[in-house]
Amino acid sequence: MPVGPADQAIRLAISDILSKFLSDHKWKDGPLATLAQRVYERYMPERVDDQALRGVIGRNTELELKEQGRFLYLEPVVDKGILPFLTLDTSKEWVNFRAYVLLTMLDPSDELQALAMRFETDEGTRSNGGIGSHDFCHAQLCRSINDSTRATTPSWLPESQPSLPLDAEDQVGVVLCMLTSLYGGRHVVQRLNANGDRNLRKYLRQVRALS
Repeated sequence: MPVGPADQAIRLAISDILSKFLSDHKWKDGPLATLAQRVYERYMPERVDDQALRGVIGRNTELELKEQGRFLYLEPVVDKGILPFLTLDTSKEWVNFRAYVLLTMLDPSDELQALAMRFETDEGTRSNGGIGSHDFCHAQLCRSINDSTRATTPSWLPESQPSLPLDAEDQVGVVLCMLTSLYGGRHVVQRLNANGDRNLRKYLRQVRALS
């Protein structure tokens, strides 16, 4: 079933969910501090902080964070030494919804490496009763997020196929699948359950990995 527009309740739910996974990325020393410094030097990502999140994401029918170079600084995947940065792009009242994640890390030589992925709703190209190649919520690799944010992956990296189907029916499900892929289901469930907000916990039932 094609994904419909995101009403304000869905948009606010996404902003509230994401707020539970934000990090200030301020470390004084250690590998994560070195990594953060390298990321700032190469990409200079503009931060969308917690105070601005509901206003920026929850109350806008269209987002252009990707083109504006504005990112949410997500909490690190500590055991893997990864700092994730998230930006969003939408159109048509969020019917077309894309969450771009830049996964940054240091290689054994302490050089900055970055992998980019996007998690998105179906592309709605069904015609004559057929199913298009991307007519489902899915994730894909990508070589760049915008003009100033390029991954360090090879130029031959495929950006269209493979596409990985997501267990999501709407924009909230896409976000939850993205978070689950980063942190694992247990961490996502614990974080949202600890919040104590039933309005957020109800969304966990929409993703089988979280229910």
